Amino acid sequence: MRDFLRNLRDAALTLAGSADSGARFRTLQRRIHPETLRSHDAILDWAAERARNADDTAQPTNDPITIEGAHLLRDTLAQFSGCLSGTRLRVLVHVPPATLSPAGHSAYSNLARSLDVLGVPTRIQGWDDTPDAIADFRPTVLVTADHAAYLDRIHWPTVDTCAREHPVLVGLTAAPEGQADAPLAARIERAKRIGASFLYAWHAPQALEQPQYDALRETGLPLVSVEFGANVLAYHPEPGIARDIDFALLASSNRSKWERYVTWLAPILRGHVGFVDGPGWRHARRCLMTDAPQAAQRHVYARARVGLNLHIESQLAAPTELNERTYILAACGVPQLVDAPALLHSRFDPNTLYVATSPAEYEAMFNRILKRPEEARERALNAMRNVFARHTTLHRALDFARALESLRAVGPNGGRK
Repeated sequence: MRDFLRNLRDAALTLAGSADSGARFRTLQRRIHPETLRSHDAILDWAAERARNADDTAQPTNDPITIEGAHLLRDTLAQFSGCLSGTRLRVLVHVPPATLSPAGHSAYSNLARSLDVLGVPTRIQGWDDTPDAIADFRPTVLVTADHAAYLDRIHWPTVDTCAREHPVLVGLTAAPEGQADAPLAARIERAKRIGASFLYAWHAPQALEQPQYDALRETGLPLVSVEFGANVLAYHPEPGIARDIDFALLASSNRSKWERYVTWLAPILRGHVGFVDGPGWRHARRCLMTDAPQAAQRHVYARARVGLNLHIESQLAAPTELNERTYILAACGVPQLVDAPALLHSRFDPNTLYVATSPAEYEAMFNRILKRPEEARERALNAMRNVFARHTTLHRALDFARALESLRAVGPNGGRK
């Protein structure tokens, strides 16, 4: 969702303040190592094929990361599977297509899949589904976004038909001023017309206490945190694959990221062979994030000696969130090189990630990882343990479901009824 909104804001920007960064970013793309550019499609096809034929490609391993990862995955699924069986919740999750919003598609799909593992009856409301999908499922909770692109695709009379049988809690994204498709005052009025019951954000709980959320709190609607995590059903170590490329960078290239990409990544992308993929990269006309199974990403990460990760300015300035990639790389057992978002040290223990506070330190740490593979493997192992213990989408979905059950217990504030 944030990628989609950010793209809309990018389209509205004047070119005056961004021409220079745009030129530098285009230069960066031209100077990516030629072998990285040449091998992109072959690596994408290889990963997609392996993901589609996972049972046929599984390999025995003696790698400690993949061995422990398999145990952690088994134990985590045993812990969470069916733990909310018997709940009265029936959750309909509105999921945009990956071509419209890769981040939104990932976050909502992971939430739906994780709720289902917990034993919560859950269904995805696709972008072009007919009203019958709602009528047949009869949800008690509808999770969508506070944006006309989402809301206009919901057949609200069908939701009202369900609400005549039982209250339907309607959850909208808690988007502060300037972060959605309309001014906040207009969106608050829209939420009242829709009958919103609660607001949720992909932010840490403490972030919802920040002043930017004051106007949303004043609506009286509960604010619920649905922090990012790793969907370990899709993201875990993949055995039997040699680490034969120096890095993997799976990230979109919206305008807001150009300057940091140029400043932080240029020496690595020019001087090393790796895999660069995501919407907006001109060489990635076919994109792993939109044109391959979700599980294909872990196969690429299994080949990388380093997982590259950068955050946006708002994540660096305040402890709001870590991007989803932070958790995904850790769950896949990839040595991760990251900048220093404000929330990082409250989510990851020391000696888990390689954290840089400047472009020069980022490049130096990249070279250190390549030169010290045993140390890097140990940190990756620690980071993987960290994520499986506390930061999977199963953890997040369980907290979310419990919040929904509490809202149902006290009675809906708003809602379709």
